[in-house]
Amino acid sequence: MAKFEFTEIDGLLYPNIEINGKVELDNLSKYGRLRLNYLHEQKPKIYRELLLTGKLAEHCTVMNKSAFEMAERIRADYLKAHSMPENDTMERVRLSELAQEIADECVLCNLICE
Repeated sequence: MAKFEFTEIDGLLYPNIEINGKVELDNLSKYGRLRLNYLHEQKPKIYRELLLTGKLAEHCTVMNKSAFEMAERIRADYLKAHSMPENDTMERVRLSELAQEIADECVLCNLICE
């Protein structure tokens, strides 16, 4: 649960907001941060509801884990379908980067921005 208190500075009240799961939110990686930012910027009602119920950190942590698992599956499937050349290092790098871009795009469309 979010905890709201106010501090008075120069006659004005400023909120002191304590968020449950702040450590988890600070430790989110790529996809969890993307989900957090998406909710904050595009879905403020859902963001506020998760924040007030204390479930924001849990939601973003679960989303982060699910997104990484999905991205890894997509990347592995792509690389399985497109064999890596043995002698061309630049082509190997290009295929690897393309697989990651495809995985990122799928994760963004299907999980992060749903």
